[in-house]
Amino acid sequence: MKHKTKHSLCFASLALIALGLSACATTPSSAGTDGFAITDDPVLAGDNAARRRDYESALTHYLLAISAQETPDPEVWFRVGAICTHIGRTEQALRAYLSVVALDPEHAGGQEGAGLELMALQAMDQARDHLVAAVTLDPQRWRSHNALGILADRDNDHAAAIEHYQTAMAINSTSPMILNNVGYSHYLSGDLEQAARDFYRATGLRTDYAPAWSNLGVVYARQGWYADAVNILSRATDKATAYNDVGYLALQNGDLADAEQLLSEAVRLSPMYYEAANGNLDVVRARMRSEGVYQGIRPNGLSLTRFAGQAETPANAIRVVMPAGLNVRGSGSVDAAVVGSLQFGDRVEVISDSQGWSYISYANGAGSTRAVGWVRSRYLIAVPVAVEG
Repeated sequence: MKHKTKHSLCFASLALIALGLSACATTPSSAGTDGFAITDDPVLAGDNAARRRDYESALTHYLLAISAQETPDPEVWFRVGAICTHIGRTEQALRAYLSVVALDPEHAGGQEGAGLELMALQAMDQARDHLVAAVTLDPQRWRSHNALGILADRDNDHAAAIEHYQTAMAINSTSPMILNNVGYSHYLSGDLEQAARDFYRATGLRTDYAPAWSNLGVVYARQGWYADAVNILSRATDKATAYNDVGYLALQNGDLADAEQLLSEAVRLSPMYYEAANGNLDVVRARMRSEGVYQGIRPNGLSLTRFAGQAETPANAIRVVMPAGLNVRGSGSVDAAVVGSLQFGDRVEVISDSQGWSYISYANGAGSTRAVGWVRSRYLIAVPVAVEG
């Protein structure tokens, strides 16, 4: 098979430790003609350089300070590690953090930094030791809890992973990354409904958080909701890629007619998918011939539910608005008068569908009254079961 796109869920990368640099020296300083502080204290000079994002100069000053100290200060080594993490020098950052914990084994930040960098270098067992030490010393280290959740998922201990993620969320409740990882854990354990809820909540925390949109699209496609999956994945990537990816997942599901239509659309939208999508199309059509499946575009479009073979939304289905703002019109036409508006995450009841438009009932203001109108069907997605928040 010539498919070239990765279809596993996006596992949010580990968050970098914030620099959080502050002056720790007591030597007085004076202002130079360039507006920067002039000081004989290399630590303070390093802090000043870091504030103006002159990281090479900051590292030089910190290392000068360390070389001049009879007993190196672990806090200065920690500054070195934080800067190296920030500029992507993983091995140098690790050496700095290991120097921190060698000087002060109870330095929670150093333990966390060492653990995160060891994970980046795929030294998972060593990473776990440092991360456990970090949360033992300071239970509020949410990055360490998040990383320990990732390690638990790698070991297929999803219950332990979710416990770590929930602890991280209790500390940092605004992180879409953590919710995305919770969803990934539920996905790995086979709980697709809960995974969808988690990914959906992550998009609510940050509407442009592409990993959660991508993962939500994969969950929908795995359940055969291909039209929704394409719309959702389009929030994270271009339309052609969305059709190609969902087509591949439809092929994996065994929904050959849907796979053929999706992959054909990917080819039509972008020549870059000609080779990959056509390779998959060859596989699809060969299987369709051998299994006697109808070949060609389905009259009713893509499935909204697996094997449904229809594009129409079931009557009275509850669906959710995708864009940040959506006009409600008096009839199913872009020329019709605007009679209301909806926001991202608003729930509506679909009464009927017609030619790409949905006739809906929706909450009218803060009261209990409801209004009706028409919206574009493509801007609605099926509600993950029992969505929270």
